[in-house]
Amino acid sequence: MATMTASKPAPGKNLVDMQDIDDETYLNDFTKPIHRVGRATNLLAALLMFLPSVWLLIQYGLFPPLQAILLGMGLALTYAVPFWIIEPISYYPTLGDAGTYMSFLAGNISNMRLPCAAVAQEVAGVEEGSRKGELVATIGISVSIWLSILAVLIGAIATGLIVETFPPAVQDAFKTYLLPAVFGAVFGQFMLRGFKYAPVALILPLIGVLLKWPSYVTIPLAVFGTIIFGRLLYRKGTTTATEGDFKP
Repeated sequence: MATMTASKPAPGKNLVDMQDIDDETYLNDFTKPIHRVGRATNLLAALLMFLPSVWLLIQYGLFPPLQAILLGMGLALTYAVPFWIIEPISYYPTLGDAGTYMSFLAGNISNMRLPCAAVAQEVAGVEEGSRKGELVATIGISVSIWLSILAVLIGAIATGLIVETFPPAVQDAFKTYLLPAVFGAVFGQFMLRGFKYAPVALILPLIGVLLKWPSYVTIPLAVFGTIIFGRLLYRKGTTTATEGDFKP
């Protein structure tokens, strides 16, 4: 009588292949609940942001002139609207559905959530935009949020005291180069996955910087220009995507 033995998966092989889960199950059990909870929590957070202003109005009767409100909104929207359109589009392939909701609710996307998601996907050996990539990004971002709560608490208490002991030149270096260093590290990581996109992704924003275009022009140029370039390569057959690996 023949016996059946379960073979162990090869190192690095996932025990469960997410592509074995049919589209309807993935949609109903994972995607739809994420959108339901994500919309509710983000809308609630948006409403709660008005609480300090409402409290000042109720408690002290303070209310700014309408002209000041419109002026402030106009200045803020001029800067924020382009990012409101660009950031969800450019970050989504790495963050996924759940990661997008969590990241925009928790904040620090470019310098915390996006790098954590990208590193988690790199370590796990999964592609951004795939089901596996979305799940890994969700785990990485959720862990980063909990850790950042502890880090912010420690940082608020200790970092200020430590940084004040640094020479002014070192303090200026932190303020000037810390965020560009994070972006450079993330760019280098993604460049290793596709060298052919790197020149365009560098040249397009460089054009805007050299011509001193405002950020709301330079950033859309870099984001959508690189997307269009990648799409052209795909249509010409220069680059390919694994069939079935990306979400429907």
